This record gives sequence, structure tokens and C-alpha cells, in this order.
Amino acid sequence: MSDIVIKVENVGKQYRLGKVGTGSFTTDINRWWHIARGKEDPYLKIGDVNDRTSKSTLNDVVWAIKDINFEMKRGEVLGIIGKNGAGKSTLLKILSRVTAPTVGDIKVRGRIASLLEVGTGFHPELSGRENIFLNGAILGMTKQEIKSKFDEIIDFSGVERYIDTPVKRYSSGMYVRLAFAVAAHLEPEILIIDEVLAVGDAEFQKNAWAK
Repeated sequence: MSDIVIKVENVGKQYRLGKVGTGSFTTDINRWWHIARGKEDPYLKIGDVNDRTSKSTLNDVVWAIKDINFEMKRGEVLGIIGKNGAGKSTLLKILSRVTAPTVGDIKVRGRIASLLEVGTGFHPELSGRENIFLNGAILGMTKQEIKSKFDEIIDFSGVERYIDTPVKRYSSGMYVRLAFAVAAHLEPEILIIDEVLAVGDAEFQKNAWAK
């Protein structure tokens, strides 16, 4: 059996600046008509380079990422680096299936847990205790599984004193501690993390990487 758990082939994500979707009904029909006839999507041929510092000179379409190819094997750790606006978070969202690529294919084998933003999946009005069950369910854990790991999650997070306080009163560091603790105890085969760990203190970051 292959050890490859993530395979990304020719992945690209295109956005139209200032708009939701492709921009117009006419554009959608034109795109569908080309694809239905087996022709290449005409809108994949256009698009500026994703340079956030420059004004578009061609059109209002940009490629957040384009022509991404890589494979990851079981047990490997991959870090994605680049300047702001390079498409790092976009790629992670595609891998997490938060959004779909415009072109290309992604094959994933294994259970995925994602921690892309501080407090992702948390409800600000609910307590830390309630959010553990809510967030755990969103990540795919059963209620019994959450109960069995509840004490470990609280202990790892280090926010036991505030566990029955609404998380809207938490600091960003407390938020990420609890969010990471839940995700880490999902015991996923694949864990996808954005820059959220930069929020925690040195002690927490050490424990998080050890986990």
C-alpha cells in the first residue's frame, strides 16, 4: 500500500476581485457552455499575477495560487512559507476542503483536522466547556469520544479556571490553546495548522509541537 497521504496535482485557485463568484450570470453561462462542449474554460486563460501591491492592468481576475504540485508521505511534516498574500492560507483551506480549487485535483487519505484561524468553529456566547463539545463534533468526534478525552483536553489547554466562562471573554492566546487542544485530541492522521500557534506563549508552543 502506498505511503502517500496527500497528492496535489496542478491545483490553482482563481478569484475575481471585489466580487462573489464569477461575477455575472453571463460569465457563468459562457463558462458552462465551453465546458459542456469539452472545451477549455476561457476564464482560466486570464488573470493577473497575485501581487497585492500593484494595481491590475489586465482584468479583475487573479490567481491566488497556480500550478501547485506535491506529494506527502505518512509521517512527513511540511511547512509552507512565503510573503503575505502568497497564497499559503488559500492552499491550506483547499487541503482542508473549506474551499474548492478552480482547477486541479487533490487526493487525501486519512482523517483531517484543521486549525486555520483562532477559535475556528467556536461560538463566542458559549462557554469553553460547551465549545469543546461543539468544536469536537464539527471536527468529527463522537460525544462519547469527547467525554472520554474531556479532562485531557482541559489539562492540555491550561484554561481550566475559565472553562465555564463564555469564550468571548478569552484572550486570543486562551482561544488558540483551547482550539488546538480539541483538534490535537481528535488524533487525526493529518493535522493542518496555519499561523495560529504564533498566538500562544512559549510554553504552549513547546507543548503544542510536542503533541
